[in-house]
Amino acid sequence: MWRHIYKIVIPKITYGTIYYLEALFTYALIKLKGSSPNKRLRNRSNINFLKHRLAKNDAKRLAIFVGYHNSNKIPESNLNYLNILKKTHFEIIYVHNGNLDQNIKNFLTEMGCYVICRDNVGQDIGAYKDVMLLIENYNLTDNLKWILICNDSNFCLGGINSEKFINRFSNILDKEVHDKPDFISLSCNFDRILHHQSYFLCFSSIVFKNKKFKNFWKRYIPLNHRYHAIEEGEIKLTKKVLSSFKPKIMFTSHELFSSLKNNLKDQKYLVGNLPKVLFYLSLSYEDSEIIQYDTKTIVDSLENYNPSHVFGLLNILFMNYPFLKKDVVRQGTYSFSQVFDVLQTKSLSLKEDLVTEIMDSLLKGGTSYSYRRLPKQAFQKSITPEGTSYDYHYISLLLRMKSFWQTPKKNL
Repeated sequence: MWRHIYKIVIPKITYGTIYYLEALFTYALIKLKGSSPNKRLRNRSNINFLKHRLAKNDAKRLAIFVGYHNSNKIPESNLNYLNILKKTHFEIIYVHNGNLDQNIKNFLTEMGCYVICRDNVGQDIGAYKDVMLLIENYNLTDNLKWILICNDSNFCLGGINSEKFINRFSNILDKEVHDKPDFISLSCNFDRILHHQSYFLCFSSIVFKNKKFKNFWKRYIPLNHRYHAIEEGEIKLTKKVLSSFKPKIMFTSHELFSSLKNNLKDQKYLVGNLPKVLFYLSLSYEDSEIIQYDTKTIVDSLENYNPSHVFGLLNILFMNYPFLKKDVVRQGTYSFSQVFDVLQTKSLSLKEDLVTEIMDSLLKGGTSYSYRRLPKQAFQKSITPEGTSYDYHYISLLLRMKSFWQTPKKNL
């Protein structure tokens, strides 16, 4: 017990306190220097460019896409993402948390994007705040039907999954009024407290014209602090605003189970694409056939965790999911070989350059074990150096018992 307090509890309290104080101090300092939402959007195109494009957009849809990458190149993954947005008839505000070379800004403008280079205060959700206030200030929301906030914390795979996602997303957006959701979320995270993840949230006019929604963005303090962004950003937005509206969650665990039940041919294939720390479950299938109850048990048990992590590979393979979180290896969820094996799946039709880009990015981020001697950085990135653990051992016992009783026994 004392060893646990000394090695786990005290460091978490210490690093947590330092992390929060550093974020507060940094924010106070930039405020003293005159930072404001409008000033942070220091380098942007003429607003008339955006007004003109919105006036011509019959679908009345606007996407705020936040990127963070090298200033001299747009990742292939981001271009795939922009392709989805354009094919679903969104006008695009491309916000980069940092500088962009002029030729990159010109390229994006030629694509039809309204480009903003922004001081990186508050990361993605801080960028959403600043741009929300900008478009509200110019009354650009008056005639809009949908506003989408999204960012490049996911790789966008392109290929067949993106095409199927475009069709599905378009069908939801085009629904008749009586069937239409108030907002659309990729997934709902039940870890910590139920909340919709801000890497992809699409709001109808019923939501973004609501006073509570507007006040949320006005009051949000954009700290450079991961846990603040989750607690005061995603969770508070869900609890204080979105809980009053009708959602459409595009990817759920019960739909994943349904797809697995209908399409899974080999149970070991399921285990091979679960989080890597669950490798021992493969021992349960040495002699057993497909057991739907076991598949359901596995899916049900993982639904309590971040779905973009624990279901990341299965959603790509069985739900036509076009995204992959950029931190799935660094967080200790999957191995490099697991991700690479999925990206090599022929039916996905992924470009070789994209696969190389994804694997290079993952390798650069390292594994969770890379942070074993960097406890402060590990805490700030929510990394457990020995890898993510799951309350899962009882399932292994259950499956082994089922396997034992279903395996024919030789006569003694």
